[in-house]
Order: sequence, then C-alpha cells, then structure tokens
Amino acid sequence: MLKCSSFGGPVLLAALLAAPVCAQTHRVAAPEHVTRAVAIYEWTGDLAKPTAARLVPVSLFINGHLEDAGVYLTQPIPFALQTGNVYSIEEAGRSEGTVDLEYARNVVTHRSATDDNPVTAWFGYGNFKPTPAEPKAPALHASAHPAAIVASSDPDRPHFAGRSAPSTTTSTTSPDKTTPATSDSTKPTDDDPDRPHMTRRDNSDSGSTSGSTSTTTSTGDVPADDPDRPTLRHRDPKQDAQRRKQDSGSAVTGMSTSLNDDPSRPTMRRGKPAGLTPTAELKSLPPNLHQVAAVSDAANREPHLFAREWATPTERAATLIQFQTLAQPRVANYITINHLTLPPTATTPAANQTPKTTARKSTHRSTAAKAAPIPQTPPPVVLSNEQLTPYTLSYDGLPTFVYTAEVAVTTGGPVYLTLVAQHLPSGDLQVSLSSITDATHLDRTPWMRLVDAVDPDAGHRASLLFELRAQSTRQFALYRLTSATAEQIFVSGVIE
Repeated sequence: MLKCSSFGGPVLLAALLAAPVCAQTHRVAAPEHVTRAVAIYEWTGDLAKPTAARLVPVSLFINGHLEDAGVYLTQPIPFALQTGNVYSIEEAGRSEGTVDLEYARNVVTHRSATDDNPVTAWFGYGNFKPTPAEPKAPALHASAHPAAIVASSDPDRPHFAGRSAPSTTTSTTSPDKTTPATSDSTKPTDDDPDRPHMTRRDNSDSGSTSGSTSTTTSTGDVPADDPDRPTLRHRDPKQDAQRRKQDSGSAVTGMSTSLNDDPSRPTMRRGKPAGLTPTAELKSLPPNLHQVAAVSDAANREPHLFAREWATPTERAATLIQFQTLAQPRVANYITINHLTLPPTATTPAANQTPKTTARKSTHRSTAAKAAPIPQTPPPVVLSNEQLTPYTLSYDGLPTFVYTAEVAVTTGGPVYLTLVAQHLPSGDLQVSLSSITDATHLDRTPWMRLVDAVDPDAGHRASLLFELRAQSTRQFALYRLTSATAEQIFVSGVIE
C-alpha cells in the first residue's frame, strides 16, 4: 500500500517519480461474445436409426440476451436453422451425437390452414450421427519370446561400489623369467561376438583374390535386368507411325497427376446421392415421441455435465417418499376444487354400494326399516408414471430434483403433476416450482413436461427446459433456480 509523505521538496519529487513504477494497473478483459442456440430434437424409434425426426428451435442467445430461435432473422429461414448448422444432441450436458442440418421447412397444419391467421412452425431436418466410441486400449499379453538376461564377464562393465570384484582366471604364480612378456598377455579378453575385429590381409591370396574381385566388379556395376537402363536398338517404322498418329489426334490424354485421377474429387449427379438415406420428416405428435435437448454453439467449449448421481443406494427411495408426501395432498386438493372423482380401488367400496354385512342384518328386521347410509371415505390418491430426475445445475449448487406423476380420474383425462424441489442441508425438500392440471383444463394450465437441463448462454449454469403442452398448441420455456423460487427466463412462441 502506498503512503503519502508530509515532507516537501526533493522527498515529494522522489515520491512522485516513483509512483508510476509502484502503481498497480487493472486490465479489463473484453467481454465474450456468445452465440448459442438451444433446440429440441424429436424422434420416433431408435435414436441411432430413427424412423422419423425433426429439430424444433427454442432459444438463441445473441448480443447478450435470449431471442426466439424460431423467428429470429427469418430471411428466408431462421438464423438457427441455416443449412450446415451442427447441433450437439446432449443429455444433461453429455453429448450423444450430432445433427447436421440439411434443410428447414415452415410447416402449416391442416387445422390452422383453415384459419385466417394460420399458426406455423419452422422445423429443421438432418441425419443424426452418434458420437464415435473411444478406442479401447489393446489388452496386454505376455510375450511369446521373453528376453533372456545373459551375464557378462567384461571387466570394464560398471558395477556398484559394494560389489566384490569378479574373480579372474589368471594364474597367481609368478611368470617365468626366461619367457619374454608379450603385449597380447596384457590385453583384456572380450567374449562379445558382435565386436568388430581387425585382421591382417593374407598376401599369399592377394593374387587370386584380386583376380576374382576384378572379374566380379566389372560385371556387377550395372544390373542386367534394370528396366530404366537405356538400350540401343533399331528404329521400328510401325511404332513411329503409331506415335505420330496419337500426337496428331484430337483426343486429350490426362496426365498421371491430373485432377481427374483424384479419388476424393466430388462429382455432380442428378437425384439423391448414392448411399444416403435421409430420415423421414416427423409429423404431428405421435404417442411414442422422444425428446432431448440440442445445443449449437459458435465456439468449441468444454462439456459441463449437470446430471447428478445418487449418493447412496437408498437415497432415491427416501427422496421418492418425500415427493409422494408432498404430491398426494396437492392432488387431493385439486380434485376437490375441480369436482373430479377418483376411481374406486379394490379395497374401497363404491359410493352408493351398501356393504353386504349391513344388507344381511337388515333382512332380519322389518322390511320398512332401511339401513342408515354409511359415510364413505374418499379413495386414496394413487400416483402412477412417476419420474424422479436429479440434477446439479451449478458448481457446488444444491441437489435439484424434478418429479412428475399422473393420477387417474373417472371424468376426463388424468391429472398431471410436476414438482421441482431442492434438497436443503437439513434434509428437507424446498419446493421451487409446482404445476398441476388435468386433460380437460390444458388450455387454462398447460402440462409441464420435462425435457432436460441445458445451458442456454454458456454460463456453466443450467436451466430446466420444459414443454408447455396445451390442448392443441405448445410452447417451450426455460426456468432458472437462482433463489428459492424458480424464475421463468424465456418462453418461445406458440406452435402446433
């Protein structure tokens, strides 16, 4: 930390001169321009080979805010559905494959075509390519020819200091004084077979060797069967005439290095390319419809997984019981307010049915007397088609769960329930979003169907993507959990 001096003169001047040297500078980094589109890939059949499929644009994050990807820059097609855009099919952030858009189409349904202002929707179409599996490392096997360790008796071989010197085979007796010492007796022996040896040339065989060598060298300089060796031969008049005819002709012969010989050169043909079977276009909303989030980004980013694994084998069962405890009173209250009726269960008698024991006792009494009606308890709420999906929407965030269930009623269709809650450190569930409706009131309250968790703006914080399905239309919405209550940050236009 810099301090100001109370002295004047040279001291103040020195402090002013030293200030720029010691001062800290703050560098402001340029904001990152993110362009990121979110869509929903819908298909029937198997994901690897779908029978029919389509891509529904949802949101487009551009210039720092979210836009409706279905209508943004529709000139002539939406910006998010341009040919060549690549979408990554993701499941909670994990890529399952890619879809390369080949074309887009503005679809008008038969019902909306009769209206003055028909409701249309843009869909993209392309083939799905699964992510290639990572190559597995080859299994390790024992070598069929293990290396053999051969001991060496080289005296110059390096060895540890604590090791005893190898024993020598030389005699310990003193040499004979009459025998002169030779230089060969002092040379170390080497048993290495690959060591080069210097030998003297034998002059006795020089004559015969030189003679044989001169003979072989004179005939072995140029191979006799060399195809590129120039040869002298008589000119054939027929070959000359054929060569002049080819040179004077109008035909063009391509060189060996011509582009026509490139096996990867594209060719133009009529009709569909051979071997390409495009996926059929998906129509309406079939009952076996599958949905998954798709993301297209202008930059290559590191994947961020938002799926959460269960901490213990019993955590899912305990969490499911907590959600059932929250769901049953909510559904019972909704059924009472909307005057719906639950179907009787096997253990609950019907509302106007008299128990057999009461009817049997009344036969012994007077025929005029009637059995008093017994008040019937409402049948219990039976939850079906339960789905519990865990997420971790941000770094070190609270565990988030999405619970969906259905309850059958006698009138109309089933009752649909969607709950979003977070697990607090105390162990309780904090409900952030609750939606309940039935098949006869979808135009008033749409059915919230979970698609997946997706990062719409590349901020490493996921939002929950829901489909809001009404009676004949639907929308898509993004919800973000930044506090105790889920906030809707985006909703798309109405499509059919």
